[in-house]
Amino acid sequence: MNTPVRYEINNRHPEEKKRFIRSLFDSIVPTYDLLNHVLSVGTDVLWRRNIFRHIDPVRGKRVIDLCCGTGDVSRLLYTKGARVVSLDFSMAMLKRGIERKAVPGDPVSADASAMPFRDNTFSTATIAFGIRNIPDIDNFIREVFRVLAPGGELAILELVRPENRFMRLFHSFYLRTVLPLIGGAVSGEKSAYEYLSRTIATFIDPSELKTMLEKYGFGNVAFYAQTFGAATIIICRKSRS
Repeated sequence: MNTPVRYEINNRHPEEKKRFIRSLFDSIVPTYDLLNHVLSVGTDVLWRRNIFRHIDPVRGKRVIDLCCGTGDVSRLLYTKGARVVSLDFSMAMLKRGIERKAVPGDPVSADASAMPFRDNTFSTATIAFGIRNIPDIDNFIREVFRVLAPGGELAILELVRPENRFMRLFHSFYLRTVLPLIGGAVSGEKSAYEYLSRTIATFIDPSELKTMLEKYGFGNVAFYAQTFGAATIIICRKSRS
């Protein structure tokens, strides 16, 4: 297939897109962690930690880290006492997470839109920089709602487009020019970082995502902007009834 250059919702037949995305992430594993820190000037570390300012304590609870990559959020969850399940559909990412001792317990290689878990299994679900790589986003939201226990929380950390006009212009230039240039030079996979850049530029707005979360039963949706609006943390909760 031709390399897709924008985010598009496809709930009916996402298989081909998912194969492309899995192959893309497999290809950038060796430099993935380094580039995350370099391209965000280290702020990605702070953003992940900030998740825990807005969710309930996780100590002793069963938590799932979705699209966990190489395990940065999984490791934080574990250090805070959670019983963590780390899930990603890229086996190469999971293996890297195990090597760097960031993925605790037994990781699961599976599709986040079709999880092999019973209803009402987890108290909390997290997903950092992963939701914009899920084409069947409606299926994903329904599936997270299913596996969360009543009253459970979903925490989303994602890169977004700043609302401030000046910051938006700078951000757009950075996405179009700097991110693919540096990402390509370091990883040797420029097309992968061109794709990732375009998904940030074309992913649905947070307000639209809020509407979708509420459509499938989540409430108390709250947003916490990070670093001049370059990223956002979204917290929502499954009803207790």
